[in-house]
Amino acid sequence: MKQLESTKADSLKKHIEFIWDITQHYWYPLYKCKRNDVLAFNDDYINKNEEKITDVRDILLKLNYNSVYEMNEDRLIWLIDTNSLVPTMSKYNDERFWFSEDMSWIIYVSHEGSITLGGEELLNQVKAKWDDWQSNIFVTEYE
Repeated sequence: MKQLESTKADSLKKHIEFIWDITQHYWYPLYKCKRNDVLAFNDDYINKNEEKITDVRDILLKLNYNSVYEMNEDRLIWLIDTNSLVPTMSKYNDERFWFSEDMSWIIYVSHEGSITLGGEELLNQVKAKWDDWQSNIFVTEYE
């Protein structure tokens, strides 16, 4: 795990906000998103099932993402090995994002009990792997 220097981190923050329509401190499903390639799941569906967490890591590794960026609620960005990715709330209950440098996918964990996955390829592979995904969608007030 390596913290990024501020110039690189600032560039990534601007890019992720633009590409993924992150206009607030929190993201989808807590706020609307213009993108149609995002799905929010109930966090227990993924958190309470180590197999689901492993599936996400394996999919990213299969797509040749050996390292990922992690952005915490304080907006510090770290480069981590994909094998150490655990897309759940931290012990401090802070919001967290994970994403690739090419911005082709994103994962967001909220304090409201949701885990959002974004990116066409990631979603396609998750849907193919998880037969019960549709019954575990996080329901929002505006959908």
